[in-house]
Amino acid sequence: MLGYLTDADLKDIGVSRIGDRRRLLAAFAKLAQEDGFRVATPMPKASATNPHINSIGMPFVPIPRFQTIVGVYPIKVAEYKSYCQEKGTPFPDQANPTAENHPVVNVTWHECIDYCLWLTAKERDAELIGDDQFYRLLTDLEWSSAVGLPNESEDTPAERSKQKPVYPWGPAYPPRKGVGNYHPSLRCDDYDFTSPVDAFPPNERGIYDLSGNVWEWCMDNFNTSRTYHTLRGGAWDFYGSGLMSSARNANDPFGKGTSVGFRIALAMQDTFSKKK
Repeated sequence: MLGYLTDADLKDIGVSRIGDRRRLLAAFAKLAQEDGFRVATPMPKASATNPHINSIGMPFVPIPRFQTIVGVYPIKVAEYKSYCQEKGTPFPDQANPTAENHPVVNVTWHECIDYCLWLTAKERDAELIGDDQFYRLLTDLEWSSAVGLPNESEDTPAERSKQKPVYPWGPAYPPRKGVGNYHPSLRCDDYDFTSPVDAFPPNERGIYDLSGNVWEWCMDNFNTSRTYHTLRGGAWDFYGSGLMSSARNANDPFGKGTSVGFRIALAMQDTFSKKK
């Protein structure tokens, strides 16, 4: 029997406001039926070389240890613009020169959740995903899996941060030229702000921009205080140990910035608490 997403599941991974939890649970819908149980909708088949392409052209690939499939790129300016136009929501100020294929920035955690709810409803209405499938931000541990880290035993993102001293490009610092978009002082790229999401090579899982360009919101609270949410990946204005694969950053869920964006995943109702 499937495990179903519960209020406690959402609270455990950092959705602290009861109103937000109720809104998410209502949007994701219950699987249990009064007259029996439903069989889980199969997840789309995908691989690093043959990603699943969703209805708006986003590619998704699998990651180790999880059923979740994750976006190959962070959400782009063009993708977020389409959402804003359809919803009648103001497009956020990008503050610096950007382009349609750059990652969107200046988005809060709550705005990212709203984007996921919109895309979930859009694809459910078109019967492209099941009622037991939904889009969301990656959890902190899913992000670690995507970037190639092994299991992390610590309880919170804060406790896991910088515990494994490796970088997405290898064991040594600083990064070599051409591996990502980082602080201009490192002189390893030609961008003063964000860069196109495919400007640098993907990792072995076929995922781009897990190092530099923009920090990416995750579902989780940063620590047990439940005040801040977790960000991963470093950014165009960052250098040093903050670029480690295991580095975490934190921000108020209503906070935003010119180096903060997001990536999404397609998940099953029970993948908050269960792995493959």
